[in-house]
Order: sequence, then C-alpha cells, then structure tokens
Amino acid sequence: MLKLPKLKIDRDGIRKIEKSKKLEWIVTNGTGCYSSSTITGMNTRKYHGLLIASKKPPLDRKVILSKLEEELILEDKRVQLSTNQYVDTIYPKGYEYLEKFELNGNPEFFYKAFGIKIRKEIFMLREKNVAVVSYEVDSGNKKIKLRLKPLINHRSIYHVRKNKDLFETENKEKGVKINFGKDDFLRIFTTKGKYCPSTLKEEQKWYKNFYYEMEIQRGEDGIDNCYNPGVFEVEGKGKFEFKIIASYCDDKDYDYDKMRKKDIKRKEKILSDFFKRNKTKEEDWVKWLILASDNHLIKRYDGKYSIIAGYHWFGEWSRDTMISLPGICLKTGRLDEAKKILEGYSKHVKNGLLPNTFPVSENDKPNYNSVDATLWFVNCIYLYYQETKDKKFIKKIWPIIISIIEKHVEGTNGVKLDDDFLLKHGPGMTWMDVKLNGEYVTPRSGKAVEIQALWYNCLCVAEFFAKELGKDYRKYQFHDNMAKKNFNEKFWSNGYLKDTLDDNTLRPNQLIALDLPFKIIDDDKKIIKRVKDTLGTDYGLRTLPKDNGNYSGTYSGDVGQRDRAYHQGTIWPWISTLVENNKKWLKKFVKRETNDFGLGTICEIIDGDEPHEGRGCISQAWSIGKLLEGI
Repeated sequence: MLKLPKLKIDRDGIRKIEKSKKLEWIVTNGTGCYSSSTITGMNTRKYHGLLIASKKPPLDRKVILSKLEEELILEDKRVQLSTNQYVDTIYPKGYEYLEKFELNGNPEFFYKAFGIKIRKEIFMLREKNVAVVSYEVDSGNKKIKLRLKPLINHRSIYHVRKNKDLFETENKEKGVKINFGKDDFLRIFTTKGKYCPSTLKEEQKWYKNFYYEMEIQRGEDGIDNCYNPGVFEVEGKGKFEFKIIASYCDDKDYDYDKMRKKDIKRKEKILSDFFKRNKTKEEDWVKWLILASDNHLIKRYDGKYSIIAGYHWFGEWSRDTMISLPGICLKTGRLDEAKKILEGYSKHVKNGLLPNTFPVSENDKPNYNSVDATLWFVNCIYLYYQETKDKKFIKKIWPIIISIIEKHVEGTNGVKLDDDFLLKHGPGMTWMDVKLNGEYVTPRSGKAVEIQALWYNCLCVAEFFAKELGKDYRKYQFHDNMAKKNFNEKFWSNGYLKDTLDDNTLRPNQLIALDLPFKIIDDDKKIIKRVKDTLGTDYGLRTLPKDNGNYSGTYSGDVGQRDRAYHQGTIWPWISTLVENNKKWLKKFVKRETNDFGLGTICEIIDGDEPHEGRGCISQAWSIGKLLEGI
C-alpha cells in the first residue's frame, strides 16, 4: 500500500507570521463537513473551526467548535500554546512554541516549551460529525498540566456571532454536553484527566472580538464571539497520550484510533488504485491531487453522492460537478460514485435544464439559471460510457438526454435554438456570471463560444447514443452538421475564436471547444498559440489580456472590487489546464500550489499579476479535477 505524501513547514517558516497565517489546511469527513484553520492555529476566517458540521450535510453547515485554547503549566510557569488575532494585536502567540507543522493525511503540530514536547493531530471520523484532537506528550521527568478551554459557537459558516445565547449545559466528569435546541447538541469530552465547569457568570463565559483578518480584507464582517463552558485539565509525567473529542448530534462512542487507521488505509488504497489504473509514476505531487479530490467527493445526508464545488463556502454546483467529475471520479476509478452522481442529478433536470446551484440551506431553492451545466452533464454521461460501456445506464438515461435537446430547440428559461442552429442565451448564464449592482460584469449574451461547442458536443453525443441503441440518429446528425458549419463561418476572428458572436475579445473560453470529445473546429493549433501568447503566465491563463481596459490583475478588496476582477484578468487553474497539460508544467504548478495558501490542495483562482497569489476558495473541485485529467 502506498504511503501518504508529507508536507512540512519548519520553525522559521512558522515564525514569519505574515506568511504563515495565510497557510491553511483542511480535513473533511466525506459529507462536506470539515475541520480547518491555519498552520499557526489562528482562525482567520469565519469558516474556520475544529468542527464544522451539519445535521443534514452538506446543508446548513455550522461552526460548532471554533477551537481549543491550550495552556501548558510547569510548576509556577505557564505558556499559552494558542494563537488568536484581535483588532490591534495577536494574543497569545503560541505559534512561537511551534517547532514544525506537518500535513500527513491529517494536520500535525509539534510544540516545544520548557523542554517538553507535544504533538497534536486533528482528524475527523469518516461520515460522522466527530472531530478528534489527539495529543502525545513527552515531559521527561517533569510533572505538567495542560489546560484546554473549548470555544464553542453554533452559527452558520456564512455569519459571525454577535449575540450571546444562553446555552444549556450538562456537566460530566470527563466533559460537557451543550444543548442548543431540540435534538441539537454538542458533546465534548476528554479521554484523560477531568472537566471543570466554569464558575463565571454567563456573560463572562464569552470570549469576545475575535478578528478574522481574511474576512475583513474581503469586506465581510469578521468580528466573532465564542462561548467557553469550562476547562479540561490533564496532568501527567513522562510520555502520555489523550484525546479531546467533539461530537455533534451523536451520542455514540467509537474506537477513535481504529477509525483513524481505517481512514488512512482507505486513502492509501485510493492512491494505489489510481497509480495502478493510470500507470503513471508514483510522485507526491500527484498524490496530493488524488487526496484533494477525495475531500470534494461527498455522500449527502440522503445517501446520494455529489461534489462540493469549493471549500469553504461553496456547496453543490451542477456546472462545477460536471466539469470536475471526469477527473475526480473517472480518472480515479470511482465509477460507481460517478454513476450515482449522474443518476442523482438526472432527477433534477427541469424543462431541459439542471440547476446552476443547489441549496446550501433547507430553506433555499435550486436556481435554474445556467445554460451550460446541462450540456456538461451530457458530456459526462458520454465520458462515463466510454469508461464503462454501461449500455443499461444509457438506455435508462436516454429519455432525459432527448428531453434536454428538445427543450433547448423549443426554448426554455432564456435558452433557445436560433435559426442558424446555434444556441442563444441570456447575459449571465455562462460560468462568467458575476452580477454587481444589478449589472453583469462580463455580460456574454447572445451566443458564447463555449456554449456553441458544448451544444455541438451534446448533439454529437445524442447521435452516438442513438446509433448505439439502434435509434434514428439522422435529426441529431443534421443539427450537429449545421451547428458546426455556421459556427466556423461566424466565430473565427484573426486566428482565434470570438468570445461571443458580438464580442471579439480574446478570452480562454474558446479552449473548451478544443477539449470536448466532439470538436466543433478542426484546426486548433492557431488558437492555442494565440491564446498562450496573449493570456499566458507561468501559473496559467489570464481571463483577459493585460492591455484590455477592463483588466484587473489582483483579486482583493471588498465584494465589488473582487467581483470586477473575478473574470477580468484573474487566472483560473481549471481552464488553464486545457492548454497547459504537459507533465512538466503540471508538476511545477501543482508543487507550487499545494505548498501555498490551501496546503495539499489547489485553490479556486490566482491573481493575474505577479506574484500570482492564490485567492478565493482554498480548495476547488474543478481545479483539482481538470489537473487530474491532465495526468
């Protein structure tokens, strides 16, 4: 069985706090819930916490346990091992006692103070709302005490807490149960030592004004309050171990070490299966991609499989799922999961369209405002069939494919086949869909280049399956022939493809036409060279040329500033891979990205300007999926 890759940051790297507080880690439980923070232990986002969980994952995810405040006591000396940021200071500065940080399947922190060594590991139980903080202590011949204060919240990941609720607590010898409401509770306990309830008044149990710098920089509210019900006290001498276990809405006890080892073995098998299947060299940079893909493939509360678009804030997006599925599922050999995802999504096709986004809360409704999600869905069905030759599945899903095409021809929710056999659509229905103050930042109305390529591909897939199933294929053949003819007559512009029929701007969207199984153009060499020459950087392709007046090279600032930069110069790894897919570039890119920003994974976007910092979500499904496809 292959060993997991290891990432290490030493003491000097940790001490550079302006950099180290921007290095984030995440571990997940296979349902979309997670544990995440920075390598310093300082939460810099409202999305950070030791236990982010949900009763119906991935809906309504909440920060349940924010962190543990850790204190080491030796006789009359004491040090704080925690690190927090407030408006005008960092206190305490526990990162100064961190000797190293490692990511080796799970995040590990190595502290040293008074000659005492402490190793801390954080992991989650697979498909359980349980986070475990495991400590290994070596105090030599010194008797020490560790005091650990749980900071509890119970709020949506999308908000911070201002009010100070009165939580009902049930104190136990080894821990405490906190009741937030009916059948809604947190159980937190220790495997060694004791739990001491706080004797403070309720108002005084609140730790106030945590400052989440990343949120403030994003123009969001980043001032939070957390509740401390008491303290765990663990005494010992020499070598000893213990765990703090946080369990949300789960009264069961588990064999935590056994479940941890089982999950490590599961991950090792995923790695072994990938390299056997793809016959590629066993290298750590590839392993990181495989493991990152595993974080995004989830099993929902209703038993259905899906893909989380991005951590920390995105939920399930049809477009993102279908773009990332070939890499995350097919490339890794998780064919059954791919089939279940396609079956599950097929039930949500309405009037020929898939939802753009699925609800992140039970009170939300799906949004049917995407022109391309359904076309990517049909593409995935074809790619799945090429891997499996599962004709039974194709027979079952064939009526849905037909209904999709028929509805597009008739017209549905802002999408309709035009007289030239190309699809026309609204301005905000492609993946470049940002809307600011009621106006689209990148309006791509009419006929966007990749939509026509996807439509042609969809028609060709229908023609292919019609032949496979012994159906009449001629009408699909007629339509795809006419679409290809008219596309090539209308979209070429000085050696590249227009972004829309009415917009000559050179963007990377045209590369999608080169990446599909059925290509709407025959000569792509000119396009590749032109796009790379105009948009290329060492870290991928900009979404807009630097000499364009609308170019924005840095994705930062408040929501308005960020929205204006989102598709106006920012680099997107997923679409960059459509031309940058040679092993040398992939290796360099992945090694750089997995050691920066979101550790062990690939972020959502990268600044168009140097030094090309990672931005957006620290881990993005389609970034990971498309990179895996290129291997």
